[in-house]
Amino acid sequence: MQTFKCDECGQLLFFENNSCIRCGHLLGFSIEEGDVLSLKAVKDFPDTYVDVIDPQGGQYRLCQNTIKYNACNWLIPADEPHKLCVSCRLTEVLPPMQDETRRAQWVRVETAKRRLLYTLIGLDLPVPSRLQNPELGLAFRFEESTEEKQVFTGHASGIITLNMAEANASFRENAREKLGEVYRTVLGHLRHECGHYYWELLVLPSQKWLPKARAVFGDEQISYQDAIDNHYANGAPVNWSDNFISAYATMHPWEDWAETWAHYLHMLDTLETAAAYDLAVKSPSTKGKNRRTKSSMRNKDDFDKLFEMWYSLTFVLNGLSRSMGMPDTYPFVISHSVKEKLRLVHDIINDMAVGELQEE
Repeated sequence: MQTFKCDECGQLLFFENNSCIRCGHLLGFSIEEGDVLSLKAVKDFPDTYVDVIDPQGGQYRLCQNTIKYNACNWLIPADEPHKLCVSCRLTEVLPPMQDETRRAQWVRVETAKRRLLYTLIGLDLPVPSRLQNPELGLAFRFEESTEEKQVFTGHASGIITLNMAEANASFRENAREKLGEVYRTVLGHLRHECGHYYWELLVLPSQKWLPKARAVFGDEQISYQDAIDNHYANGAPVNWSDNFISAYATMHPWEDWAETWAHYLHMLDTLETAAAYDLAVKSPSTKGKNRRTKSSMRNKDDFDKLFEMWYSLTFVLNGLSRSMGMPDTYPFVISHSVKEKLRLVHDIINDMAVGELQEE
């Protein structure tokens, strides 16, 4: 994630901010500009705004979920008819929001979804809606389990469903402990499920990449139900970390792919954030001199360079965590086998990106 600043006072901002924490100025994120804009109302045009540093540029409106729920900060170009931004339009089912706790949990989920979309769009991956592609367009359903219906987080033909309990930190931590996971977040779930989506959208139809993916991850045509039964009956192999990014990835080739895909997105977003904050680390492979390597997605075409920066950055992150007496921020070990799986994801993304965000 890049850094942003308020053009009124110069305060550094986060991607999620909809008002400046220093001067209180109204903000909005424009996916067309790829930037958080400081907004100024347009005289005589109600609910219309321009960027304070480029008032002659584009005009924007606030997303309806900003106005109604204070749940979004993405903008809509004023010449578009939509009431919702391009991110919120992909949410097909909203959870019940009869109290502030549930509203706050939904905001947390939508925030994670926008960060996911920012990365996908930045990688030039296709993000078609269900209107554009009724059979395999992308949509999100954020639902709450009831006595009548049990909701499971998962993916099916472009529809990503998230059990809203995952937005509850205590539920998520309890599940993480019970399942022996080292990492469990809402953003991690969404990145994992979109991995399943892009397997169907990009890999499965590809005569070039499907054989290579099966050679590395295994044949996904083996029984998924049998794999689930075996995994929960017997657990992961003792030496699973030799070949898999997580114990869950051992269950089935689909899960191995989705876990690896999610991890690759973790890498890219974190490296871009490090670069945006001008973080530089020493390269572990350099001997005889203290060369500094700046983390940057500008090197995304060179996987070995990318991985070298990732190793260096995570070493620093864990060192800082230990200095605070905290668990490692990055509790993963990347074996050579896992590195090659990440390389394949990298190659597929770079080869199959389309270069534009499609609009309905």
